[in-house]
Amino acid sequence: MRRKEALRRSAIGIPKQKGGEKKKKMKTKTAILVGIAICTILLTSPALASAGYSKIYGNANEDDVLDMRDVTYIKLVIFGKKPATTLADANYDGKISMLDVGQTKLIILGKEKKLTLKDQADRTVTVPRPIERVVPLGPPALRDTVILGAADKVVGIDIHSVRGRHFCVQAHPELMDLPTVGSHREPNVEAIVNLKPDVVFVFHAAADPIQEQTGIPVVSLSGVRSDIREFSKTYVSLRLAGKVLGKEDRAEWLISYVEGKLDRIRKITDEIPEEEKPKVYALVAYGIKDTRIYAPVEWAGGRNVAKEYLISHGLYSAQINPEQVIAWNPDVIFLGGSGKAVAKLLEVHPGLEVTKAVKEGKVYQIFGPYVCWDLIQMPVETYYMAKLLHPDRFQDLDVEKEANRMFKEVYGVDDLYNKVQEARGLELYRWE
Repeated sequence: MRRKEALRRSAIGIPKQKGGEKKKKMKTKTAILVGIAICTILLTSPALASAGYSKIYGNANEDDVLDMRDVTYIKLVIFGKKPATTLADANYDGKISMLDVGQTKLIILGKEKKLTLKDQADRTVTVPRPIERVVPLGPPALRDTVILGAADKVVGIDIHSVRGRHFCVQAHPELMDLPTVGSHREPNVEAIVNLKPDVVFVFHAAADPIQEQTGIPVVSLSGVRSDIREFSKTYVSLRLAGKVLGKEDRAEWLISYVEGKLDRIRKITDEIPEEEKPKVYALVAYGIKDTRIYAPVEWAGGRNVAKEYLISHGLYSAQINPEQVIAWNPDVIFLGGSGKAVAKLLEVHPGLEVTKAVKEGKVYQIFGPYVCWDLIQMPVETYYMAKLLHPDRFQDLDVEKEANRMFKEVYGVDDLYNKVQEARGLELYRWE
């Protein structure tokens, strides 16, 4: 057969291939195919792509994922075929070169020794890899660290968290035994340095002075946004913390879990005509002093009577004149704060006794967003409000059972919904 093939090739003018050349071409073809396969895997495999937080040096094309497309983009920048981007400087040395290609490949494979990114204050920070020791300054920073599954990496705790009223500390009481490091406003720099953390997380604090004084990378987080217009930014901050801690998968799971729980309620309340939604006044800022836009109110099928006023005046929160509240005449009033907030309502806001909510006894305490809010608290609060606002539509919803189940899924602890109420002296409504 080989002889016949050789004669056929000779007859039609195809030169005879030498055995060595044929093998060489086969090897070349195989190498090309293997190379294509590897690139395809790097390009498409979730395990070999840095998804989630996108403001990473190495994400050269500035899309939502760091993958082999970014390697290609950096090469095109080097060859003058694409415009340079800030994030193309993967190793953050002030120039774009093949070293950035190598760094990007390491990030994709999870093998990088350091990672440079932009934090929530738009600061450029370089952190070591992996992170083993963390100091979170402020309850929100501690909370993100804990729900991402990195409580064991925390080596110091702020003076507000050590009081033990937060979900994360109730779930991990051992955190209260850690050395204290001051507060996010007045950090104890010496204590932080002595703990030798790999990174410091801050929340609404001046990160640069802390980093300059300690020489330790400081990453600014924004925590949970309770305003419905900004809630999606909560996930950006969580993804950032997840990226720094190497907990990207956990961050994505948390986001998916919260959205799934919220959708269970929203798919019902979204169908309720606006005129059938109760008017709600939410005194949930600075204890029960101010009102604000609080996402669970709307997710649960309520109309926040102060929303339009706050937006039109460009206010984040405000103490409203009682005469205006009386004119709005809310059907329900929700109160944040701690202790016996319901009993204090008329003391703090005299005159509201003529509102429909007070007359009909529809004034309820909630966890509220001020300082102590929590990511998983958002759907829990939504379930609680939904049953209060629309008891006929949610009569089969066991709020306490569902709340404890959600907290356990996130924190791994039983009865956390009730434990935090007790720790804060709250009087949440209980169904028989």
